[in-house]
Amino acid sequence: MAGIGFELKRILKKDSLLSLVKVYGESAILSAGPWVISIIAIFLVGFVNIVNLESFSEVARFQIVITYAIALASSLIITGIIQLPFTRYIADLIFEKKEEEIVPSYFGAIFISWLLGLPLIIPAVLWVFKGQSPFFLISVIATFLILCGVWISSILAASIKLYKRVVSAYFISYALIVVFSYLYGKNVESLLFIFLTGNATLFTILMTIIIKSYNSTLFMKVNFFFKPNFYWSLGIAGLAYNLGSWVDKFIFWYHPLTGTEVIGKLHASIVYDIPIFLAYLSILPGMAVFFYRLEVNFSEKYDLYYDAVRNGGTLGLIQRYKNDMIRTVRHAIHEIIMIQGIIDIFLFLTVPTLFKMLNIPHLYLGLLYILTIGAMLQLAFMSILAILYYLDRRAIAMWLSIAFFVLNTVLTLASIYVGPTMFGYGYTVSLLIVFIASLIVIRNELDGLDYETFMLQ
Repeated sequence: MAGIGFELKRILKKDSLLSLVKVYGESAILSAGPWVISIIAIFLVGFVNIVNLESFSEVARFQIVITYAIALASSLIITGIIQLPFTRYIADLIFEKKEEEIVPSYFGAIFISWLLGLPLIIPAVLWVFKGQSPFFLISVIATFLILCGVWISSILAASIKLYKRVVSAYFISYALIVVFSYLYGKNVESLLFIFLTGNATLFTILMTIIIKSYNSTLFMKVNFFFKPNFYWSLGIAGLAYNLGSWVDKFIFWYHPLTGTEVIGKLHASIVYDIPIFLAYLSILPGMAVFFYRLEVNFSEKYDLYYDAVRNGGTLGLIQRYKNDMIRTVRHAIHEIIMIQGIIDIFLFLTVPTLFKMLNIPHLYLGLLYILTIGAMLQLAFMSILAILYYLDRRAIAMWLSIAFFVLNTVLTLASIYVGPTMFGYGYTVSLLIVFIASLIVIRNELDGLDYETFMLQ
């Protein structure tokens, strides 16, 4: 994402408070990821339609179908297998100056995601939504397919210099979804169709940006999915991380003590859903800092180090650049924890009043506090994973992601059986463990970087 890094540095050169706000604002929008933007829009859809529909249950059914169970969770998990290997393959193509293969590979990635997803989503939808109308069933399946395309388009489109158009596309598409849902969202079927149409518009815009950015003579290639181009370690790492991020939600939805049926066989958790949503929103400032430090500071030091290695730089120069990388990593992690810690303290002090104003039961408070700490740890863990991917430490990142998934599964189940006072501790403790482990790993990897670079090639 060098294009973004250059653009952020150009804005910051203006050396004004406004440019600083603009840099971190744009970093927040880009780093928040499509899933956060989507969830915010879906909650807005629910908010503006409560009065319109005069039935909270219809809104809740729509939100459950889209936000958690079918669209976001399943499409993110399925494409999680592809996203990292596809990103690595595109980076290799750019490095080898084979940019004419990017667009065919992009369509190949979408085709593979649909090929993997359809055999799972069709029987799942027919089983979960038994008795629903054919229009509803087709809309759910189509939404899943479109979102798979949106996620893959986003990771590629966000890496090009026209990133402002990507951000604008998200804003316009989801603004249209909110407005049209208020005007025409009469029931769950119409809300679902409006959401599908809005995301189809977003998918079309992102696809157009990508096609216009790279020349190509072929329509589609699926080479990246086969040896030696497909890195299974990256695919497993992406799948395990996404499963780890969602498994605690699934457990709370379907455990008889914490979940309730909403539509078909889909469940929600009135205890867990609102606190975890607010916890994720709280990490947006930290994500902006992480994005800026990674794309501007770390990537610059990384390029200097490996350019010196490839071009025969002196040992002193190589070690100086390595030490710069280590300082950048330490500074980034320290800054993320410090800023996010301040945000969390402010949240802890103000949220009781906010809950009272919004008539949200105070029983969520304790769970919100512990989940907010967990979300901060997940951000820090994600930051170290990103650095490991930069350093091409695929296997280590894969095992850390698997550990996150296993620990979150076991500890979340254990926390439910212990009792309500331990709700949320499974998620947070699992992240504390993998975060400490990842700190040890990244320290050892950076200490041994020279040896790994020169002796194991």
